Amino acid sequence: MLGFLNLLTNNYFLKQKLKIEPVNSPERRLTDNWHGDEIKGQKIISGNTKSRQIHDFNKFEFLRDLKSDGSIKARSIARSLVDEWIDQDINLRSAAFNSGTMAERISCWCFNYSWFVESGELKFQKKVLNSIAMQAKFLELKLEETHSPLNKIIIIKGILIAKSILYKDINNVHKMLELVYEAVDTLIDPDGGHKSRSPAKQLILLRHLVEIRSVIAILKNIDAEYLHNLTIKMGEFCRSFQMPNESFAWFNGGSLIEKNLIKQTLNRIGYKNRIFNVAEESGYCRLSSNDTVIFMDIGLPQKVSVDTKASLFAFELFYKKEKIISNLGEIYGSNVKSMNNSLASTAAHSTLNIDDRNNLDLTGRRKIEILNSKYQKTKEGSIINVMHSGYGAIYGVNHHRQIYLPRNDNEIRGKDEIISIGNVGTIPKNAYIRFHICPNIELIKTRNGSILLKHSKGFVWKMTSSNQNINIQNSVMFGLNGPVPCKEIMITMRIETIRAHNTISCDWGFQLQN
Repeated sequence: MLGFLNLLTNNYFLKQKLKIEPVNSPERRLTDNWHGDEIKGQKIISGNTKSRQIHDFNKFEFLRDLKSDGSIKARSIARSLVDEWIDQDINLRSAAFNSGTMAERISCWCFNYSWFVESGELKFQKKVLNSIAMQAKFLELKLEETHSPLNKIIIIKGILIAKSILYKDINNVHKMLELVYEAVDTLIDPDGGHKSRSPAKQLILLRHLVEIRSVIAILKNIDAEYLHNLTIKMGEFCRSFQMPNESFAWFNGGSLIEKNLIKQTLNRIGYKNRIFNVAEESGYCRLSSNDTVIFMDIGLPQKVSVDTKASLFAFELFYKKEKIISNLGEIYGSNVKSMNNSLASTAAHSTLNIDDRNNLDLTGRRKIEILNSKYQKTKEGSIINVMHSGYGAIYGVNHHRQIYLPRNDNEIRGKDEIISIGNVGTIPKNAYIRFHICPNIELIKTRNGSILLKHSKGFVWKMTSSNQNINIQNSVMFGLNGPVPCKEIMITMRIETIRAHNTISCDWGFQLQN
């Protein structure tokens, strides 16, 4: 704790505010919610990964990776790194003292206390406990000046976790829970989805709430029914976003989430296995029948953010746990901003665009409306009809898309229509309908213009179109494993005569061949 104390030497006021009663032993032990990555843990143990090379080192989430290794050496390294961190001199303005980082560090130390702290010397145990107490006190000061809803939730999580392990009696738990609920209400739609429409942000928030829930569960006389129901509702939304291959659908950041992270979180919740057909507020639709799942974007962002993609009416297709049609994904890191801008475009999604213009204005300046959204499920199958005005101001047209999935699940029928709304804007030239095909699928164009999709697992789909201007092009998908070459099918619709014809359409479909 010397490093932290050294920070306060020249700040008498802060030093007084951070005064704590010495803590000699924990009041409670916590069970960790999450598992780490054994391979990452072994890299740290072997010395191949130095402490400062560890991603988000100051959060100490790597403790779980070390714990996964399970060796005595892993435990010893964990103690050494924590001890070193406590003793170091750190600038109070450094990343280590970011309130969110501090809350995560407290959480990781507390949840893994029984594993690495209690096996250490008594002096080390007291050192860790008192550092936790002082950091929690620091967080209480930060809570008063925090306006970000998410940051408020994270800070409260850190305070509650710290106090649950340090003190027998905890004040203001109900008040802190009310602050959490107020913050969540600003972030989550009534259908349980995140207002950003990002499954990544949905999952991150859900994990914070799960940690809070696990702490509340061991405290006495605390009503946490609302929190319990909230995590289940959000968990059901995540489950609906999870595809047959256990990954998230690749919309608005879904391509960069590890399957294991999704699985861990959903297993921890204890959710009921309810899956939505349509999430009206969040703007997603899921069609399913036996072995086939179609997931589709049918909504607009409440406000444009870094997660927003111009993916209106794009869909992904899954068959027997294999993805057939996809969006192109995205890349980690700020140094690839220009590439991610391209991957946010409509052309990077399996939908229609006009003259390679985005159907959604990623600056947020162009007014766009969903003009029609109707989902129907009958004994014959499921059908979604949607229409948007994304090209209305530019070209004087609307885009209507219909997708039908029969109950026999061996075919998919789609229709795209360009509908004139009058002599408005520039006359468009072409509409492009793209289907981005996953890398493990071979495409063969037949003499009659249809295209065979031969999957490496042995099954074959045939694509047909009423428009014969259909081509196969090279493309690249991006996910957790980086860039992977793939193919795309592109239908070109000539629409210069849209003012005269009022409506120009293209029917397309996919049929299972074996």
